[in-house]
Amino acid sequence: MDLKKFLKDNPLISQADLAVAMYGDDKPRYNKNKLSNKLNEVVQGNSKQRITPKDEQLALEALKKLGYNISQLDG
Repeated sequence: MDLKKFLKDNPLISQADLAVAMYGDDKPRYNKNKLSNKLNEVVQGNSKQRITPKDEQLALEALKKLGYNISQLDG
């Protein structure tokens, strides 16, 4: 499953929060737009922005951390 489909199928995961987890929190609005533009394949210049293998790796690391944190919940 690719990142775009995963996020569509799991609307509880915020793109903005995932973008901060992937790219850092120094520019949260920029990072949200960066991820959104890549997911929506926005044309910039002569080419479309696309999710790269590096983006998928960053997302997977962030989501694994979230999964671990969820597994540690008491209740």
